[in-house]
Parts: sequence; C-alpha cells; structure tokens
Amino acid sequence: MNKTILTGASGFLGSHIIDRLLEKGIPVHSLLRKSSSLRNIPEGCEFSRVDFLNPDSMAEAITGSNVIVHAAGATAAGSQEEFDRANALVTGNLLVARKKYAPNALFILISSQAAAGPTGNRPITNYGRSKLLGEFAVRDTKNWVIVRPPAIFGPRDPASKPVFKLAVKGIFLSPWINRGGFALVYVKDLARLIADLPDYPDVPGKTLEPSYGKLFSWKDLHCILEKAAGRRILHLRIPPFLVYAAGFISQTMVHSSGKTPFFSMDKCRELLAVEWSVEDGLTKRLTGWKPDLPVEEAMKRTVQWVRANK
Repeated sequence: MNKTILTGASGFLGSHIIDRLLEKGIPVHSLLRKSSSLRNIPEGCEFSRVDFLNPDSMAEAITGSNVIVHAAGATAAGSQEEFDRANALVTGNLLVARKKYAPNALFILISSQAAAGPTGNRPITNYGRSKLLGEFAVRDTKNWVIVRPPAIFGPRDPASKPVFKLAVKGIFLSPWINRGGFALVYVKDLARLIADLPDYPDVPGKTLEPSYGKLFSWKDLHCILEKAAGRRILHLRIPPFLVYAAGFISQTMVHSSGKTPFFSMDKCRELLAVEWSVEDGLTKRLTGWKPDLPVEEAMKRTVQWVRANK
C-alpha cells in the first residue's frame, strides 16, 4: 500500500491535504517541526518531529514512502535570507532525504504563483524569489510535480480570516485598482487535486497552476462576498500610495519589536500587481481536475466557517 509523507500538515493547506488523503484511505505520515502545533492533525495520525535542516533526521519517517508532498513553508519572514532558508533550503534538504531514503518517491512541491510573478516572467517579492529557488532545486531532480496555487481561500486560514470577519460586519477594504485581477482557488478543491496527483501518469515533470480559470477584480470579490454574507457590504477602496504607506509603517513597527511582519512591502507589491495570469488548462488536460464548487458557494462556506469560529 502507498505511504505518503506530508510536510505542513499543521497549516492551512496542509491540514486539508491530510484530510483528503485520509478520506482516500491513504496512510500518511506528517513531518513536523518541533514547534508545530498538533491542532489540525487528526487524532491517531502518525507524525514525526524532525529537523528540516538535517536530512538524516527524516530517515526513519521517509524510508519506504511512495509520495512526498512538501506543503510546508514560510509566507512571512524578516528578510530574503529567512525566506530562502524556510522555502528553498528546506526543500533542498527534503530532496536530499528522498535521494537517500526513498529514491523512487514522487516529490510534489507546493510552490506559489508568486514564484512566477504577476507577468509570469519573474517574481516581484522576497517570498516569490524563495519559492522559485525551491522550484529550481526540484527541477534538478527526477519524478516531481510542482503546483503553483494562486490566492487560496477557505476554512482554517488565519491570514484571510480578518478580511472575512470584517466583511461579515459589513466592511470590505481593497486597493483602488480598476484594471487587471487575480486568480483564486478554493482550498478543498486544491487539496483534492494534490492528493490525487499520484494517480495521473502524465503529471511528473509538469508545473501546474490550478484555479477557477478566470481573473477576479476587487469589485468582483466584493460582489461575491456580499452574496456569501447575505448582506450589503461597504466597499472602501484604498489608494495605492496609502497601501504602501500602511505596509511601510507595519513593517517598520514590527521590525523594531524584533517580530516578523505579515503585512509588509512585499505584500503591498502583490496586492497592487495587476498582471496576474491564469493557466491555459494544462491541469485539466492532464488530470481532468476542475473546481467542485462555484466560487460563490465556496466563499459562502468560508464565511460560514468564520461566523462559527469567531
């Protein structure tokens, strides 16, 4: 029987991947940092505390595995070096461990559309550059799949929860941008694809960018949120220079405290980018995958989760 290794199981996407794998009856072993919470780990699920900077610490867990899903990573860090250590070096160490202890395992890297950047040509943030470095490490090996999700939404996401909580109260904040848009994917649909990837023989060596297949403007998102919340929501549009100002102030204040900023200049650059793209349908051609839920229903379920978890 297949054995799947999963990193990031305690996080937003990782917790949904582990749910999907268990639904399929696939034994899954989670690799966790010493500081990772067990809150999202199902009771009875196997896990190991490892040092991701030491490939040999993963030997016992990885030996005999058929699939390694690497969903762990940092979305906020204080510097490029911190991002590179969390998103590139750790990926490289996992690849070293696979080569030594499970050389035939399929390696599935959960990257980000930020690795390609809004134009598809280059990343524009420290986070995106670190994810691209991780991709380079993977592409130097064999038997891999890279998944580049766009903006992910759904239950259990601590990052977007404040946005949804504010929307439930009747307020939606967005940059004042009248062109372009961004892609979206619902976390449960994405987790289903990732868990099912080993079933498709044509995906190794491919980079997939699953999404709803269209770009959403901030105005579109406002309308969808109104329907999901079942109420009128005031849309407050923030001029770009004020978005940058807020990012600079947040970054400066947090840095002075020695903590890691989440809302930073990097985040501002991504929020204000207008040239994001959508995949040409490669994921569907190779796997038949498409979102199970319309975006309106997926957003409604996310709002329901936020209301139930205030």
